[in-house]
Amino acid sequence: MFLAEYLYYIGYKLHKKYKGHFIKRLDGLTISVGNLTVGGTGKTPLVIEIAREAVRRGLSTCILTRGYKGSSSETLIVSKGEGPTAEWTVTGDEPYLMAKKLKGVWIVKDKNRYRGGLVGGKKDVYILDDGFQHWPLHRDIDIVVIDATRPFGNGRLLPLGQMREPPSALKRASIIVINKTSIEMPELVQKIRRYNPTAPIYYSHYVIEGLYDTSGKSYPLEYVLGRRVFLFSGIGNPSYFVSMLTAKKVNVTGMKAFRDHHHYEPADIRKILKGADDTDSEIILTTEKDMVKIDGLLDNSIRERVFSVRIKTEIKNSDFYERLFSDIRY
Repeated sequence: MFLAEYLYYIGYKLHKKYKGHFIKRLDGLTISVGNLTVGGTGKTPLVIEIAREAVRRGLSTCILTRGYKGSSSETLIVSKGEGPTAEWTVTGDEPYLMAKKLKGVWIVKDKNRYRGGLVGGKKDVYILDDGFQHWPLHRDIDIVVIDATRPFGNGRLLPLGQMREPPSALKRASIIVINKTSIEMPELVQKIRRYNPTAPIYYSHYVIEGLYDTSGKSYPLEYVLGRRVFLFSGIGNPSYFVSMLTAKKVNVTGMKAFRDHHHYEPADIRKILKGADDTDSEIILTTEKDMVKIDGLLDNSIRERVFSVRIKTEIKNSDFYERLFSDIRY
């Protein structure tokens, strides 16, 4: 372990010990969805699907999020189940996207998740988005999402690598989801079992539901097949975005990647348009998270060429939701 990693690890241990002395409990089933690495594992899409399933079962539901890079530093009700209450610059991009996609689900932004839960009021289910390292709140279920394409990053802790915690932290997981794969991965499971021999392991992958233009009109993926397509994104794992589309026979001519949670400026749009023009691309595709941040920056010369790719997480194993909600009294 290098010095920078060692110093990070000492700070992590002290923070965990201190915050762990003040654990509080919400009066409802509390589910955390988190990971060991930074960015791009697929936590938020899974949070969305869990919330949808809870609503389908008639359960009152509240998502608790810190709203990364949102400008509001106070407790903020992002949604009362009827869409966003503020712009994405205030809420953060992922809470805003969840609020647009989910009906009947409260979403509260607060670094203090317990306080956020109290603001959200009594609910049957509380879901922590990115909560595996949030020590002060009790969880009934800790779900850890592992990216099948890069399970433990480069194996290094921050700041030299992508890992927030060492792999041994998997021992705290109640359930482990290996994301971005539709096939079983016995070698990865064997590695996971070194640290957690008992937690159920599930597989999940993304399903492309369709494309949406800037007005919200939907199109099938087939609309872009056979045409030259330029991609851009500001997400944790842009290479997977490319591979997901090329696997569906999309003719990807180029890609412009920005940092995760990137705040777009007019100069960025000019770079994107130049990349598309330089590659003779008719279509420009991006993610839903990025689309909410660029809409006000597009003029008519580019607007009709830009589409977002709508995805959802699909769990391979059929008993996943039964396991999550088995203790709920309907």
